Amino acid sequence: MALEEIPYWEDRLIKNSARDSNTNLMMRSEKIYIFPIPKTLFEFISNIWQSFANKMVSLIHFDDEPVFSFSIFEVIDTDSMKIVSTATHFKLKEIAERRRIKGFDEYIEKAKPIPLSDPRNESARFVQKAIIDFNKGLRPEIQIIDLKKAEIHPEKQVLLTDTMNYAVGLPLFVKENPIGILWGITKDPIPEDKIRPLMLQLYSLFDVIEFVIAKELDSGSDHYIAQKNIEKADTVSNSRNLFYTTTKDQKEPVTSIIFKSHQYNIEYRMDASFIIPTTEGYAVSLKSYTPEKLNSTGKNLLMIPGFFCRRSVMDKLAKEMALRYGYRVFSMDMRGRSRQTMPKHGKKEGWTVDNYIQDDFPEVLRWIRWHYRSEKTVVIGHSMGGMIPRFYTSSFESIKSLKEDYNLPNPDEHLAGIVSITSPNYISLKSNFIGLDTLKKGFGLIPHRMISDTLFNMASFSMQATIQTIDLKKFFKFLLNLNSGLRNFSYDIGTKFITIKDFVGYREITPPEWYFLMEDVFCEESVSVIMQFVHSQLSNDRSFRSSDGKINYTRNLVENFKLPLYSVIGTVDKIVPEESLTELDLLPSQNKVTVKYDQGHLGIIFHNETVRKLCEGVDTWIKNLP
Repeated sequence: MALEEIPYWEDRLIKNSARDSNTNLMMRSEKIYIFPIPKTLFEFISNIWQSFANKMVSLIHFDDEPVFSFSIFEVIDTDSMKIVSTATHFKLKEIAERRRIKGFDEYIEKAKPIPLSDPRNESARFVQKAIIDFNKGLRPEIQIIDLKKAEIHPEKQVLLTDTMNYAVGLPLFVKENPIGILWGITKDPIPEDKIRPLMLQLYSLFDVIEFVIAKELDSGSDHYIAQKNIEKADTVSNSRNLFYTTTKDQKEPVTSIIFKSHQYNIEYRMDASFIIPTTEGYAVSLKSYTPEKLNSTGKNLLMIPGFFCRRSVMDKLAKEMALRYGYRVFSMDMRGRSRQTMPKHGKKEGWTVDNYIQDDFPEVLRWIRWHYRSEKTVVIGHSMGGMIPRFYTSSFESIKSLKEDYNLPNPDEHLAGIVSITSPNYISLKSNFIGLDTLKKGFGLIPHRMISDTLFNMASFSMQATIQTIDLKKFFKFLLNLNSGLRNFSYDIGTKFITIKDFVGYREITPPEWYFLMEDVFCEESVSVIMQFVHSQLSNDRSFRSSDGKINYTRNLVENFKLPLYSVIGTVDKIVPEESLTELDLLPSQNKVTVKYDQGHLGIIFHNETVRKLCEGVDTWIKNLP
């Protein structure tokens, strides 16, 4: 079965000459010669073809169900086709459940090269048909095959299991060269009503792979960037136009892409990155989503990620609020999250949570108000991202006095309200992190310098600059192993998910979420930021203070916070447990709403159904704000 034409793509995919072609003159597909892949191209894709299978198996239907349980990529290898990469839901699920299973290297080893000239090589025949389609200006025909009924080459037949019953094949091209076929395999047939939306995703994936590889080949062949961009590509949208735009605020151009969203059936623009200078040479980077039609609330949204996370962790929320509810949404990368946010010259010092609260956040408020003078902002923060606006708002007078900056943006004038998602007033990790309770009891006897030295000893030097930072893996090992009497614990992201499961809070970690987390979300964090969190966790007065001890953010929050607040709690969150959020009821705000979801710390902003319900509630709340 194949999708011959999709009206939405027609003007872009079909050349005028193709409509007038005389089919009587067209040669038979089996006569088409398949050229070997050029050497330079083959060497490049050999470094990234695992990303093809990773992305294929990570596709989900618009109702959130996974499309494929297994994926393979067959490459054109000189005069043969050979399976060279695989991916599967099953393997990731097993890893998440901490079961040791064999990898799929054995599968690839069993896969034999099949000559292009072999008449039983159905993949070669599909490539030949794809070459004709491609030369007509059409996207290649996508194949849907019943593996139990079709004539499959014996060398492939022996590779099939009882759960490999149906296959969808996407021929891939780069710079007009066919490079192979990407297969998605499933146990059950794809329902009729899901075929057309799936084709849209596959054609978007076709475009992404072709564009990314061609671009990296032309610009210097960066394998890592190509793999990352393919695995994190948004296949439920298709880019219409790409521009590099100028702003009077910065020298670097902003990347502006106009998309058509298949899932929301709407056009929107994404702009990245607006660079906003803050202090000491650092900067903040903003990404924005603007739907083709804004709602009438007069509110912009600013999304702030949490501890160890880049702004892309907020993408699901951002797209839902922008594309379903019509808000202009900004997502914020704080200092240290990318090269663009680091000082270009001079000494590069570490930073604290205070820099996020007192420097970065107010500059973003100032920037948004400068560009949208008549509109107020609603901040949506996750974890630490929800602490930042709450602490700035409630400690505004203290910050203004200490900094002697009387031009700081007044939160009452700039903000309409704050949405705080699994965001604590102080740090109270649940003691499944073994040893923290014991350490907490003796905290007064342990010199702070000792803890600081321990942190610095496991600090890693950032690739962006020679400043000391800590990665997530090492931080969790620190929490678990600070007490030398603890049992040995090996935290390996590639094979075990004990603490990552606690951090994320998933019932099951799915491939789309896993690739997204590992490739585009988790980042390094400043040692000084870690120290503030550790001090709050180990202190006995249940507070979060500034690094110099002059501001008790928690006390000011309970005494001064008066803005409207929409609090979201994860009932199985082990990073910000529900009992640590009881103080929210004490805040002097007259407009407080609290909602709960049966999710963990990151799961609450990743689980698709939860995200939809959360955004529906937030939209209703915002519409009732003055």
